[in-house]
Amino acid sequence: MELLATLRKRELLEKVLPFVDGIIVGKFFTSSYHCTLKEIVEINVICKASQKKIYLVLDDFISEDDIDALYRYLEFIKKLEPDGIYFHDFGIVAAAKRYGLSDKLIYDGKTVACNSLDTAFLLSKGIDSVVLSRELTLEEIFRIAKNNPRQIDLQIFGHQRLSYSKRRFLTNYFKEINKEYGYLGNEDLYLVEEQRDYKLPIIENEEGTFIYSDYVFEMINELPELMPYLKRGIVDSLFIEDQTIIDVCRDLRRLSSENKRFIRDNLYHNHPDVYASGFLYQRTNISKDE
Repeated sequence: MELLATLRKRELLEKVLPFVDGIIVGKFFTSSYHCTLKEIVEINVICKASQKKIYLVLDDFISEDDIDALYRYLEFIKKLEPDGIYFHDFGIVAAAKRYGLSDKLIYDGKTVACNSLDTAFLLSKGIDSVVLSRELTLEEIFRIAKNNPRQIDLQIFGHQRLSYSKRRFLTNYFKEINKEYGYLGNEDLYLVEEQRDYKLPIIENEEGTFIYSDYVFEMINELPELMPYLKRGIVDSLFIEDQTIIDVCRDLRRLSSENKRFIRDNLYHNHPDVYASGFLYQRTNISKDE
């Protein structure tokens, strides 16, 4: 299994690079990993010199008005010769073909890839690999991964995206309360629902509004048995302290069935936070009666 980390800021690169196989970066058509184009070029040079892989992410929806900008961005990406492109909108498939990038595509539908048949269908269309839904149980993940071995990517650490909308929630909110605030791209804002006391990280940028889980997802105990079936495991750095990401990547590189308890205890002790196993042991299609 390749170990990848998302790079939300340029300063994290040299710190985390020794402990991963590759980096995921982005600029346009993505939720939060907004390096500048100049920084992406620099990151690409450093990764290639270090024999590390680089992946670009375009995980937002594409509208008709975005087509020209998408073509320009793909032309830029092609010159980088990346190892892969994570995408969400199927409109990118046709656009990538135009630039000879079809074999680089990795489908990340966030909550879409939920069964072996859908996964196999996507792979049959020439997609390099598929990122499984963040809302699957461990049993379901194993079933799909075993049916499609080494063709599956999975988020293995980080906050999980719960909601995305093109609507500008924060813009509308601060407009309603008539308050000036530097909210665009701000990673320090939280949504607290009226009947619940936990905080949901929320971020708005030019692509829209994104809401994430209050907890940090981790699957350290489960990962050793799953790793032989995975192509890539993704550590998402959004909303998480740099040192936590560095230590997590370092420890995941040496993770085994024998040391998983030690590594998990070390994480909880040295980097206190709200950690959870997400939906690994909880079905999302439970009815009200159940």
